[in-house]
Amino acid sequence: MIQFYKPTLKRRDMDSVLQTMVNEKIGPGERARAFVQSFCETVHATSGIAFRTYPDCLSYALSAIGVGEGTKVAVSPLSPEIYRTVLDKIGCETVFVDIDKHTGCPDDTLVAQSGAEVLLLYEPFGTLPVRYNEQTTFPETCDYSGVKVIEDISQSIGSKVGDECFAGKIGQIVICAMEEDGVVSAGGGAVLAVRGETVNAIRGKRPSKYLTMPDMNAALGMVQLTNLEDSCQQRGKILSAYQQSLAKTRHKQFGLSLMEFSSNASAFAVMLDSRPDETVKFASKKEVPVRMAFSDCLFKDIEADPFDVAPVAASYYFRTVEFPLYAFLKQSEIDGISKVISHLP
Repeated sequence: MIQFYKPTLKRRDMDSVLQTMVNEKIGPGERARAFVQSFCETVHATSGIAFRTYPDCLSYALSAIGVGEGTKVAVSPLSPEIYRTVLDKIGCETVFVDIDKHTGCPDDTLVAQSGAEVLLLYEPFGTLPVRYNEQTTFPETCDYSGVKVIEDISQSIGSKVGDECFAGKIGQIVICAMEEDGVVSAGGGAVLAVRGETVNAIRGKRPSKYLTMPDMNAALGMVQLTNLEDSCQQRGKILSAYQQSLAKTRHKQFGLSLMEFSSNASAFAVMLDSRPDETVKFASKKEVPVRMAFSDCLFKDIEADPFDVAPVAASYYFRTVEFPLYAFLKQSEIDGISKVISHLP
């Protein structure tokens, strides 16, 4: 059976971590600051902080943007389940907003109607909240101007539409998880970047050393961030092979499909026009692992009927599956997965 995921760790990644250890700089320090600066440059932000954990980063971002007890925060139900833990701890009011069927991100019209003060914007599987403007004939980012935005680019970092629309452009605060299976990995932790008036919210309020990312992790993240474009191109070749296979079926790839869209190829998720269990069973016989794409999202363990809460998102929740896509897949494995995709039931 093909492994569903392997971390993309190359010799230069390990050398960077080893050099940090040789220099006896393993706690928060210069490497972490350099990593944050590089991340800020990537998303065109002003300042930032690297955290040991993703939940700490998320909590800090919500606090910095003014979220407190009773604050209405809009989220897509397809966002990670960890959001619930953090939002409930703060005591804010979570408002589910349905997604746009073309982008997979929160529908900006529904966000405006939700009464929320803040949008926690998650961009799954490399997609971006970008639409085609028929009047100007140019793509443009969705209009979330009526709310403050925390943009979570954990799965979309590196994706772009032309030169103007890119992951991290929208948020006053931009966050990105750096876990083992991340587009960019530091072996754990997360990074936060701020711009505009939000910069003032973090001045003089730096977290303690027990919350900030150690240099060992930052050293790994720095190399991976530096080589982000090359990594995207490498995975993009695999993505292209999958897309060609999917074109032979009646099923649809999840996310943005504009001609100008350059995906980071972080994953390959397919919205099925059939029962997912049939696909999982079929792929398993060919020794190809397939899993439900949104098994760990906010719809998980929800008491209400998902179709009553957000019908478009619910449809994707129940019918979207994910296939293995990572740089260390062998050509024989890519060919095998592509063959399964082209013959999906």
